[in-house]
Amino acid sequence: MAIRRTISVLTIGATLAFGAPGCATIATHDEYRAYRRVREASDDNARLAALQQYASSHPSGIWSAEVTAERARREQEVWAGHNASADGLRFYLSAYPDGTYVQQAQQRLAAVSTVSERRETEQEHVVQLQQDRREQAAVDRRLWVTRAVQFWTRTLLSIRNFGATIGQVARGNPEFSQAFGQEPAPLCDADACLKHYRAHYAIPVPGATRIERQMHVLLRIRLERGRMERVEVLMPNKGFSRWYELENRTMVTDEDPTQRQAAIEWALQRIEPIIAEVGTGSRTIDVIPEPISPISQAQQAASERPEEGAPPAAASAPSTSAPAATPPSSAVPSAQSAVPSAQGAEAGGGIDALLEQAVGGGAVEGPSTTDPAGAAETSEAGAGEALVLPIALRALQRGNVRMVLFAAGDEDYGAGYDGFYIERVRD
Repeated sequence: MAIRRTISVLTIGATLAFGAPGCATIATHDEYRAYRRVREASDDNARLAALQQYASSHPSGIWSAEVTAERARREQEVWAGHNASADGLRFYLSAYPDGTYVQQAQQRLAAVSTVSERRETEQEHVVQLQQDRREQAAVDRRLWVTRAVQFWTRTLLSIRNFGATIGQVARGNPEFSQAFGQEPAPLCDADACLKHYRAHYAIPVPGATRIERQMHVLLRIRLERGRMERVEVLMPNKGFSRWYELENRTMVTDEDPTQRQAAIEWALQRIEPIIAEVGTGSRTIDVIPEPISPISQAQQAASERPEEGAPPAAASAPSTSAPAATPPSSAVPSAQSAVPSAQGAEAGGGIDALLEQAVGGGAVEGPSTTDPAGAAETSEAGAGEALVLPIALRALQRGNVRMVLFAAGDEDYGAGYDGFYIERVRD
C-alpha cells in the first residue's frame, strides 16, 4: 500500500512538473485549479470564461499553449454568435478582452446602449404621460360642474339683449349661441330649450360600500313669442349639496342644517367671483324668487341621450375615489364641450338654428303653436309634482336684467332645485 501511494504521488508530481515542453516546469496549485475549471466546465459559456481566466492569470503556464490555441480557434464563432445584442457583446468582451473585435464590440455596445437607454426613457415618458392623463381625467370628472357653472355664469351674464328675439340674441352673442347648441344637444320647442348634463359619481365610505350618486345640471331658456326672457341653471335634488359631494368626495346630509349650509356657501364661493368679474355695475336687490316650474321626468329623460352618463366601451373599472362611471366627452362639460370652439355659429350648431328646426322657419318669433317645454310641463307633472318655491340667496340687478341665486327649502324633497336664473325685468 505504501509503495502504491508513493508511485501515485510521483506520477502527479511528474505531470505538474513536466506537463508541457517549453513552458513552466512546475504548476502551482492556483494554476492547476484554474486549468481544472477549464476541464470541468459545465457548459460552453463556462468553459470560455474559464479559458479567459486561465489565459489572463497564467500567460506562461504549463497549459497556456493549449488554452491560447482553443481561444483563437473559437473567437470567430463566439463573435458571430454574440455581436447582435448588448448582452452578447458584453459576453464577447468578457471572454475576449484582448480579442480581435474588441474595439468594434465596444463601439457597437455604446450604440446599442444609447438606443436602449433612449427607448427606456421614451417608455418611461409614455408611462408617465398615461398616468398624468389618468390623473387629469379624474380631476376633470371631479371638477366638471365647477367648470360648467362658471362658464355658463360668465356667458349668460355677458348677454346684453335679454328680451330680444332668440335670433337677435344668437347673432349678438355667438359664443352663447354656439355653446348652447353643442353636445349634449338641447331639446327645443317654441317656448323653451332644455340642455341636460349628467354624470355618476361615488362617495367612498370607510369600512362600508361606497354611496352611488348622480349629478344633473339643467340649462333652460324660457321664451315668450320667440323672445328670450329668462335663462335658468338648475341643479335638482338640492344640487349644491351634490356638487359639493362630487368635488370633495364627502357626503352631505341635507337634513343636517350645518352640512347643508356649508355646501350652499361653498357653491356660492365658486359662483360669486364670476359675478363680480362680469357683472360690473350691478346692485344688490331684495327679491322673492318666483316658483321654479318643475321639469318632468319625461322631459328630463327626453333631453338625456341614452349614452349620457354611461361609460365608453373601453372604460376601465372605476376606483372608489372616482365617479362610478366615466361619462363620454359629450356628457361632461369640459374645455372642449362646455366652452365653444373656434368655429362660428354658422357651422349649424347655434341655438337659433335648433329652434328653427324645432318649430319650423321663423315661427320662433310668432305665437306659440306647440306644447312648451318649460310651461306646459306643470300640467304634465301636476298630479305628482308641485311648483318649487326656492329661497333667495343673492339677487343683483343691472339695467333691466336681474340675477337671482337660490336654494331649495329645507322641507323641499321634490325636485329641490338649487341654482340661479337671469331674466329681463319688466316695467
